[in-house]
Amino acid sequence: MKNETIAALSTAPYKAALGVIRMSGNDAVPIAQKVFSRELRSARSSSVIHGNIVDGRETVDDVLVSVFYAPNSFTGEDTVEISCHGGVYNCSRILRLLIKNGARQAKNGEFTKRAFLNGKLDLLKAEAIIDLIDSETKTEATAAINRLKGGLSDKINDIREKLIDISARLLAFIDYPDDEIEDTDADEMRKTVLYAYSELEKLIRSYDSGRLIKDGVKTVIAGKPNVGKSMLMNRLLGEDRCIVTSAAGTTRDVIEEKAEIGGVKLRLFDTAGLRDTDNEAEKIGVEKTLGKLEEAKLILCVFDMTEKTVDVPEKISGATAKKIAVFNKLDLTSEKPGIPAGFDRVVYISAKTGEGEEDLEKAVAELFPLSETAAESEMPANIRQFECLVAAKNELEHAVENIGITPDALLCDIEGAIGALGEMTGKTVSEEIIENIFSRFCVGK
Repeated sequence: MKNETIAALSTAPYKAALGVIRMSGNDAVPIAQKVFSRELRSARSSSVIHGNIVDGRETVDDVLVSVFYAPNSFTGEDTVEISCHGGVYNCSRILRLLIKNGARQAKNGEFTKRAFLNGKLDLLKAEAIIDLIDSETKTEATAAINRLKGGLSDKINDIREKLIDISARLLAFIDYPDDEIEDTDADEMRKTVLYAYSELEKLIRSYDSGRLIKDGVKTVIAGKPNVGKSMLMNRLLGEDRCIVTSAAGTTRDVIEEKAEIGGVKLRLFDTAGLRDTDNEAEKIGVEKTLGKLEEAKLILCVFDMTEKTVDVPEKISGATAKKIAVFNKLDLTSEKPGIPAGFDRVVYISAKTGEGEEDLEKAVAELFPLSETAAESEMPANIRQFECLVAAKNELEHAVENIGITPDALLCDIEGAIGALGEMTGKTVSEEIIENIFSRFCVGK
């Protein structure tokens, strides 16, 4: 792989002020020199040079070229980054010039994969990069940055190193039982294994918080027609995403958007009002609403405060999701209706003015709690990491039982845990898993 020099557009392929084309490999600088008007081969690492991209005698673009020499680059290889004017044609032409002169088109995630293979980052940090790119909220971005800085990696490596120390002492004892080797104290081993087991349990328990931060809560805004569901959706999004009229039955399809409410990422679904109707289009909308209610983790059931009676639709009262009764139109009345049964929280708001919105944010945060430092703590971010933690924990559970009984069985358990943790960080991972992870990246990353 190191003999091949790869190139790709690292910015979005759209009309834009700037575009960045990245090239990495042994021949990155010589290839760039062939299409650049100024001397690059004597440039210092991390330097930026202004000049022109040329195709023969023709000037293609006025650019900045950055040069990074191995190992002091993102990939650990010689790297050149060309900052050019944006635009589909211009960026594409420069990329084609680099390929014409010896580079090849990079595959998805190949730059980051090379960084991993060259020891610049582990799999946890690599996965944190794509999580950061995909982040949609501040909490998501903070959690990804913490993993990218090595918070989770450091924790896993600390546990793994302690287990490797036990493994080394056990192996020496098993291989050379007659030699004078320092005694491996059973109580000391038990203490270390129990520590590792406890730390893994904490990480496993934090998985739900990690998924909550990353995936968000599937939240359905539901209720009868004309109670202010779409207006509430717009209020939570901070923009006029949904059509709002005084006519009942305006919303006939499900509208999905994401928003961070009370520090929690909500996947919001504005739905058609629940009522019997002969209108075929509205009837389809109601059926879609019922389907979303079955999938929901949170239901914001909107009521009209100006109505004297509170009638909870049967499909909402029977749903298994957490439920917040949202009494809307606080700007029209101060008289609060009776609290309906079966709701986890009740709030009073005006979707029109925003009054009471903080109470709704507080209710969401209480039902889906995340500590203020949750995003900054070590937590697994995906099912692959979670499964590695569970596998390691199960091995240590057996290890505790085998301490003081048989060194061979204990060694097998310890090494099983070491292997699972190594797979998590990428020290012992298979090529198939590596390919699967980096295939999720965009081409230029």
